[in-house]
Amino acid sequence: MIKPEKRCRNCNQHLLMNQKFCHECGQKTDTHRIDFHYFLHEVPHNIFHVDGGILFTLKELFTRPGHTIREYLEGKRQPHFKPVMLVLIMGSVCALIQYFLKDKTKKKIADSEILKGDVETSGLSKYVDFEGLIAYFKHIVEWLSNHFAFTVLLMLPIAAFGFFLGFRKYKLNYPEWLVVFLFLAGQSLTVYIFFIFLNRFAGNYNMLFFFLCWGLVTYSLTQLFNDRGKKYVILRSVWSIFLSYLFSLFYVIIAVLIIATIGILLYGYDTLIPVISKEL
Repeated sequence: MIKPEKRCRNCNQHLLMNQKFCHECGQKTDTHRIDFHYFLHEVPHNIFHVDGGILFTLKELFTRPGHTIREYLEGKRQPHFKPVMLVLIMGSVCALIQYFLKDKTKKKIADSEILKGDVETSGLSKYVDFEGLIAYFKHIVEWLSNHFAFTVLLMLPIAAFGFFLGFRKYKLNYPEWLVVFLFLAGQSLTVYIFFIFLNRFAGNYNMLFFFLCWGLVTYSLTQLFNDRGKKYVILRSVWSIFLSYLFSLFYVIIAVLIIATIGILLYGYDTLIPVISKEL
């Protein structure tokens, strides 16, 4: 009897009967109809199995971070979770924990009322709706704090650029430094889960968290560049951290100016434009 022809259900490529993966697109050849077995076995297996997935990647990032990142850059990528998804998932976990631990009974200080009184006495309320402007700024700050992964992703290009300049003789290009910092951000977000509970029940330890993160970054880089002297790598790391903070300062100032300009345009009265034109 002639055996039926076997083809990949993803790209329709002809397959050998004993193939486990399609040689054209890489999809598994034994795909079945999605049922409860798929959700109970396949999904957890693909995420948490010991030879790959998010738990494997996190374990590697804490036991041999620099070696793991170097292997990924050199092409050993199949076992590891994608770095962007790693940051998004760990950031989402942090956001969920923060949401459930949020002290909803805590009263907010009415800073806007104090500022409103100062503004009214200065006469600026004739030109700008400061209540709306303050609410606009608060909404942005709250959104960024509740979307920690997005905030981290916004700052990563600046940190990567600082280290790209600080380690410019080490032959890693800028996109490779982005990948390095995506993995290091996933590492830091995992540590931040512990600090969420610590900050909630024991006080504010965010400064300790930032020092610990930079310590982990430096340790990871001494492994990544293990063919160089540790002291040299540490000095380069300190210089790169300084560059990252310097660029971040300019980055934040520009972002605040853009956000403030948009806010003034949104909440400024019609009388504001003539006043600005007159001053100019």
